[in-house]
Amino acid sequence: MGRWSYYTKKFAHRWANEVSRSERPIVIALDAMGGDHGPVVTLEGALDAVAQQKNLKILLIGRRDDLEHQIGGKFLPEEIEIVHAEDVFGMDENPTAALRRPNCSIMMGVDLVAQGKADGFVSMGNTGAVVASALVKIGRIPGIERPALMTLFPTVERRPTLVLDIGANIDCKPVHLLRFAEMASLYAENVLGRDNPKVGLLSNGEESTKGNAVTKTAYKMLSDSGLNFIGNVEGSAILAGSADIVVTDGFVGNILLKYGEGSMGFFKAIAKKGRRSNLFTLMRGLLIKGHFKKIMREFDYAEYGGAPLLGIAGNVVVGHGKSTSIAVSNAVSLASVMSFAKIDNVIAEHIQGKVDENAKQDIGNRIESARQNTD
Repeated sequence: MGRWSYYTKKFAHRWANEVSRSERPIVIALDAMGGDHGPVVTLEGALDAVAQQKNLKILLIGRRDDLEHQIGGKFLPEEIEIVHAEDVFGMDENPTAALRRPNCSIMMGVDLVAQGKADGFVSMGNTGAVVASALVKIGRIPGIERPALMTLFPTVERRPTLVLDIGANIDCKPVHLLRFAEMASLYAENVLGRDNPKVGLLSNGEESTKGNAVTKTAYKMLSDSGLNFIGNVEGSAILAGSADIVVTDGFVGNILLKYGEGSMGFFKAIAKKGRRSNLFTLMRGLLIKGHFKKIMREFDYAEYGGAPLLGIAGNVVVGHGKSTSIAVSNAVSLASVMSFAKIDNVIAEHIQGKVDENAKQDIGNRIESARQNTD
């Protein structure tokens, strides 16, 4: 099931067996042109994914000539099919421009999910374009105003923290943060197998009085939500593993994500420089090199594949622009697991139940108010 360091081998093996026993192949559309490296890594990642996972089919979307050139005279397994897309959407283009370019690989991949021809879509391309295309083509789950991008942060407990939103929404209302928590809780339960996951609200202090107006209102809503809400958490709680889920707006979440990615490069540089300072530190560095590499792997985005876009009526995974073939392979595996677990349907059923419950409560309040007025 890929090299997902946040799964135990037993858990990954269970999913692999269940997917392999599916009545039909899981079909994942893969944007072959996305990311900084394009077909160079997406093709290799696709080959790796079908080699590792049974009952998987990949629709590789991109310029046929470019892909065939990359393949050369090599054999392309029957589990991979090329879908020609003439247009390529750039990483630095305005995201909404993708909506006017139906023949770009991003729009075509999202459209395959919307038409039911693919169970999930993966792209390492322009994040904003993927989100905008998914919103227009696939649509939101009824009752979800804003979809959210979610990622996993490693922890000292080797039980990663789910953090969202990490960039889909710059400004959020309290109800959006509540929905993020609900969706992440369902994901943690149905995909990661965590019972009654603990939810924390990112703030500048643990006290309920801390935070801005949005955070304070969200605190009250989360307290009444029925979720396993443990209150406000500070940034340090993410790596400590104090909560299974930490919710915040996309502005703060994206800064947090980029800081985490940059920190790993910093630690690597410091460690490398320290090992070269003298013979003693060199020998000590060689002794702990294996352990250090293992720790760094926990922080490597490639191990996590990509970020699920929760709240869309379909399964979409957005990968890092600098993704390697390993990251592509893991992102495809992640999308297939999301599809098999039908996480979009699970979220839709839960939210519909919440909407119906609120509607009944509203009707009850109106009836009670009418009675009081009559009396």
